[in-house]
Amino acid sequence: MRARALFAVALVSLAWPAAGWAHATLVRVTPENGAVLSKPPAAARFVFDDTVRAGSGIKAIRNDGSASVLDGKARIVKGRTLVVPLRSGLPDGDYTVLWRVVSDDGHTIAGVTVFGVGAGRPPPSAALSVRNGPSVKDVLARWLLFAGLLTAVGAAFFRLAVAPVPMRVFLGSFLLVFIGVSGLLHDVPLSSRFGGTMAVVALIAAVGAVFAAIAPIYPMVEPLVFAAALLLLPGPSIAGHALDPGRSRLEFVDDVVHVAAASVWLGGVLALGLALRSREDRGALMRRFSNIAVVSVAVLAITGVVRALAELDTISQLWTTGYGRALLVKTALLLALVAIGWVNRYRLVSRLEVVALRRNIAVELLLFAGLVVAVAILTDLRPGRDRTAAAAAVPAGPPPPLAPGMLVQGKESGDYAVALAYRPPGEEVIVLGQDGAGVNGLSVKVNGVEARSCGAGCYGAFVPLERTVTVSVNGDELRFPIPAHPKPAAALVAKATRAFRGLRSVDYVERLASSPRHKVVSEFTLERPNKLEYQIRGGASGIIIGTRRWDRAAKGRWFESGQTPTPQPEPIWGGHFTNAFLLDATPATYVVAFMKPLGPTWFTVRLDRKTLLPRNLRMTTAAHFMTHRYVRFDAPARIKPPR
Repeated sequence: MRARALFAVALVSLAWPAAGWAHATLVRVTPENGAVLSKPPAAARFVFDDTVRAGSGIKAIRNDGSASVLDGKARIVKGRTLVVPLRSGLPDGDYTVLWRVVSDDGHTIAGVTVFGVGAGRPPPSAALSVRNGPSVKDVLARWLLFAGLLTAVGAAFFRLAVAPVPMRVFLGSFLLVFIGVSGLLHDVPLSSRFGGTMAVVALIAAVGAVFAAIAPIYPMVEPLVFAAALLLLPGPSIAGHALDPGRSRLEFVDDVVHVAAASVWLGGVLALGLALRSREDRGALMRRFSNIAVVSVAVLAITGVVRALAELDTISQLWTTGYGRALLVKTALLLALVAIGWVNRYRLVSRLEVVALRRNIAVELLLFAGLVVAVAILTDLRPGRDRTAAAAAVPAGPPPPLAPGMLVQGKESGDYAVALAYRPPGEEVIVLGQDGAGVNGLSVKVNGVEARSCGAGCYGAFVPLERTVTVSVNGDELRFPIPAHPKPAAALVAKATRAFRGLRSVDYVERLASSPRHKVVSEFTLERPNKLEYQIRGGASGIIIGTRRWDRAAKGRWFESGQTPTPQPEPIWGGHFTNAFLLDATPATYVVAFMKPLGPTWFTVRLDRKTLLPRNLRMTTAAHFMTHRYVRFDAPARIKPPR
């Protein structure tokens, strides 16, 4: 029963993080992302919900040519507003600003915003990109910090409660802490809470290393070594979000106790492994530490539950966020550690099998090294609670651009244009409103799993996909077919475009809707070299021949006007496209999906396998839900001026 209780308690603690460090959240951008202005702004302003410092690498460019339009150095106003000054009198065009700030907890946060100058311009697209998330350097620095801190604190507890610990353990731990902190402070101002706290941690580690180095010669300084180790304990909690404004001070206490429990386990295992090499009272030593380890796991579980309630809003965030997936990795490592600990306590300690126990301790230390990597990544990711706050603060504007390797399909959902984009292991759902801006605050699910905000109108999820995926937008369900092995199809779309343009004529029926309440059906004829005729069923019609055009309403009279010649036949998808993939292939047809970044606009086209000519087409973008059914190719010319 005691073994089962220990295992159950440990399982409760598996999914919960150690100290997690939060991020400031962007709440307002001026000018708004995607805005088109009649007059150029003097500066771009970014307002956050917490204190920030200006980061390095801030840019502002004109999109055509990438010339810098910065007018001086970015500055912080009233602690929470980043002001990026722009040159006066910017000419008409599109501009992109890359902003970067350091939050009070030491995290660097970056993003881009885009605006246009000149009334009547189409919505601009960003010419710069940025990626947030932990870098290899930051993860390594955090790994060194946590490995050293947990070992030093745990070894101090072991010394006070179990047996002496060699000073070289403390010396090595302090050096790891000092090196790790040095790597984290490369771009963090010391005036921030994180920077100031980490500077103090580095100083304590340096002093502790000196004491540990001289303690073998001057034993009277040993208590100072243990004191320095214990003083490191509250460092991550003071620097992290447990002390964020609006958080209960009990969270800080819980965080410190949680780190202490983890330290007793990790540092104690290392100290035990060393003690078993030299001490003779091994049986008593193993039993004494085993009892302490049980208590530390129980404390770890209780404090972990409290941390989880503060950091995660829903269980689904374990697999729908990067933070949650890092927790799952940590869970797998902890399962292995608990299993080994169970064997140690109830099989090896009771039988005094020292050799086997030392072997298991070595395995435990390797797993702990991987576990600390997971913790290092966790502390640089946004927890679920912060993601929810960030989603509520996402400014309106165009959705973020899709990665080139994502397969994307669009469909109509009421007034919204909805696209599902995916590249294993993740999916993104893009929702556009009637004005072309991304729509925030919707309930979006992928195969029943709630998706979380990943930008304006963007909802991200990590769900294993089947051959058919159901996307729910505020309860309205759409189904998307997913190929088992999607193949790139850019060459296929390019060939289909050339085949279309090589025709003498094309006839098709078009259905165009802006919402479920407004739609028209038209018949189109395109003829080489520059002729077009259309007839809206029950409505207007028109004829274009070269530089002249004729229009009429219903059965009324024709009105003639000038026209810029347009080459025909031209496919509706003509021009630059991206993200082309083959969805399906039969003996008779190909089905391809691709997108045009402007809009964005998403296409799904069924092509004849022999001729590569379209049989039908679906186009989806904001307020334009269009289908084509192609009925005739290369028919005799019949477009003539009206009589």
